[in-house]
Amino acid sequence: MFILKHGTKEEKPYLRAVTIGVTGIDISFSEERGASRFVSRAVAMQVAKALRSFGNFYVIQVKG
Repeated sequence: MFILKHGTKEEKPYLRAVTIGVTGIDISFSEERGASRFVSRAVAMQVAKALRSFGNFYVIQVKG
């Protein structure tokens, strides 16, 4: 399993959810326990690439 961590956020740095709304993209963050998990590293990297304009996200491997 893989999660995404924001490179500069110190409080709640892990990606929890991304919502596309009428006013734009809303990103919510959480602690590691509540982070969105990705099955493959490739998918996590694609999401990180898509969110590049919102900050640097790093792929981190966690145990299942």
